[in-house]
Amino acid sequence: MQIINIKPVEIIGGCRAGITPNDEFRINGMRIENPRQSNICLLALSLFPPNVTQLQRENRFLAHICCPDCVSSLEQEHRVTFLLGHADKWELCQRTSEYHRLCDESNGEPELAQRLRQEAIQHQQLGEYSLATEKMQEALETLQRYTYL
Repeated sequence: MQIINIKPVEIIGGCRAGITPNDEFRINGMRIENPRQSNICLLALSLFPPNVTQLQRENRFLAHICCPDCVSSLEQEHRVTFLLGHADKWELCQRTSEYHRLCDESNGEPELAQRLRQEAIQHQQLGEYSLATEKMQEALETLQRYTYL
């Protein structure tokens, strides 16, 4: 069964459980492992099971889960987005997540970055995860140059 890494990739406002970008834990089978003694939120944990099941069955290798605003009485939005991904493909998961976040923030996806992302997907589909990671890194760097011009 796949070990699933979990890490917050975006925090808007704050988190009542004290989740920070440095928190990270994993699910091994049906057990939550917390080697860094990171903060874990009960509300967030309640959202993970369907996605963890899909990841463990290898229907996909990464997922994003957005914890809803658990402080709805405040005027400011509070939300945490978590990245869940196969531990053995964690670098690819993180680069893919960052790429999609940056695409959302930028004014489009340049053709070169798009082509590199497609190459990464092709390598991933062939099970060539280290090559997919390299291509995704190239795509991310291209998108970063384009975004921050």
